[in-house]
Amino acid sequence: MSETTIKAVFFDIGNVLLHFNPAEVLREVAGAIGRHPIKVARYLWTSNKIEALERGEFGTDELFRLFQEELGYDGTFAQFRKLWCDHFRPERKTVSMLRAVSKRVDTYLLSNTHALHYDYIKQHYAFPKHIRAAVLSHELGMRKPEARIFEAALKIAKVSAEQAVFIDDLKPNVEAARKVGFHAILYKDPDDLRRRLVDLGVL
Repeated sequence: MSETTIKAVFFDIGNVLLHFNPAEVLREVAGAIGRHPIKVARYLWTSNKIEALERGEFGTDELFRLFQEELGYDGTFAQFRKLWCDHFRPERKTVSMLRAVSKRVDTYLLSNTHALHYDYIKQHYAFPKHIRAAVLSHELGMRKPEARIFEAALKIAKVSAEQAVFIDDLKPNVEAARKVGFHAILYKDPDDLRRRLVDLGVL
């Protein structure tokens, strides 16, 4: 049991609550537009399109237009939405933990994401109904592992860093949260997470 009273727990989404394999998505997208996955990856990542999208520098309509005009996608928006979003698979044990934690302390999401993905997630999964708020990169214009997104999360939750827990599958994000003062957990699997949350007194 932690000596510090935990008042807020922040969950990352990708590969914590929802499994997500970028390579598989890339192959599907590349197949749909008839291009090699490496060329699509180079366009999306080396041009910083994904980072800009997650910072909210452009939105869903612009993303669809980019795929049409710059990558030659000729499907409908509904088809594009399914292609871009229908690849999440829930980690049911972690989702169950989020529900349990939310009954004891205020629970939040803290994620690098964008409007199209998060709108889809809210429509298809129940866990957003159990949170107090979502701290999302595209709404704030900042991304993990920047310190300022963790500082913004604390302001939203109205807690100090030592009263907050952050869970993420990426080491740089966990290390950044720790520098701000969070109790930060590097997500490995549901069983390890459960033990750590029990030790912190939130399960």
